[in-house]
Amino acid sequence: MRLLVVDDDPPSRYLLETVFSARGHQVETASDGVDALERARKNPPDLVITDILMPRMDGYRLCIEWHQDSRLSAGTFVFYTATYTEDADESFALTLGADAFLRKPMDSPTLVRLVEDARRGKKPRPGAKAKASDETGVLREYNDRLVSKLEKKVGDLQASNSELRTAIELLTDEVGVKDTLIQRLNDELAGRMGGKATSDLDYSK
Repeated sequence: MRLLVVDDDPPSRYLLETVFSARGHQVETASDGVDALERARKNPPDLVITDILMPRMDGYRLCIEWHQDSRLSAGTFVFYTATYTEDADESFALTLGADAFLRKPMDSPTLVRLVEDARRGKKPRPGAKAKASDETGVLREYNDRLVSKLEKKVGDLQASNSELRTAIELLTDEVGVKDTLIQRLNDELAGRMGGKATSDLDYSK
């Protein structure tokens, strides 16, 4: 099987290429949706497995473009994502015509089995591709999915920033306490050793 792996993360691309090549498949890789379409239109693959969150063209838009191309739409389309993992994300993916929706991370044997099963004949839900013809509805849902994910990212970032501020404050307090203790020890040491050190000095020698 000729397989196109689409992911903007180089280690992820390399991992999938290694896993499926070891299985005997011919694997080509692309860094995002734009790159994937360019490569696929030159030499249509049997199956594409793609991430969703990518620059220039994400996986959802790639799926839309893919099924609008008669040469590509006959191939199997599989999502493999770590960011868009909600049920609504999967439902939208199947509405666009995806043949499978897989969530990262997944052990290699299971991933290969599910991808090969999708190629062997598993189809999207009845009427799924027909729904994609309602372009207005598709674009609205597409926008909803992006906004939902953006809101989650912003929330996660705010939470992370709050945790970071708390950690910095605690670290600052800890450093301050340690500095105070060190200064006290130095002062005590200087107090104990100062007189003795001075009296022991003999400048006549």
